[in-house]
Amino acid sequence: MAGSAEDPASRREPSPLRRRLVPLAIIALGFLLWRSPLLPQPRTFVWDRPFGLSVLSAEVQLWRGDTLLARSEWPDASQGALTQQVTLRSGPIRVLSFARLGNGTERRATQDLNLGSEDVVHAPLLPAGR
Repeated sequence: MAGSAEDPASRREPSPLRRRLVPLAIIALGFLLWRSPLLPQPRTFVWDRPFGLSVLSAEVQLWRGDTLLARSEWPDASQGALTQQVTLRSGPIRVLSFARLGNGTERRATQDLNLGSEDVVHAPLLPAGR
């Protein structure tokens, strides 16, 4: 029985490699889920002004089905960038935009966007022909 003098607790001790792999696997899974299209992702929308028109004020609404996802309003849209930061899932959204122009008229437009994995989305404030 001298040959079986091994301690049973030492055989059950996990190897150092296994102890390190488990936390690394959990971190890797978390990283994949963090940037996954299954979860909402932060996005920056940049609304491009129409060429040749002076926009005094603007409003943009983002819809998915009958649910209003986000709304932004710029009372003074004549200067600076029209940006909107929202956390959204990938997929289709409908954009309703309203603008008061320098000539005193108001314009409304509707456009459909399909969000993918992009962090920054450039879209026209007033799409042409609508």
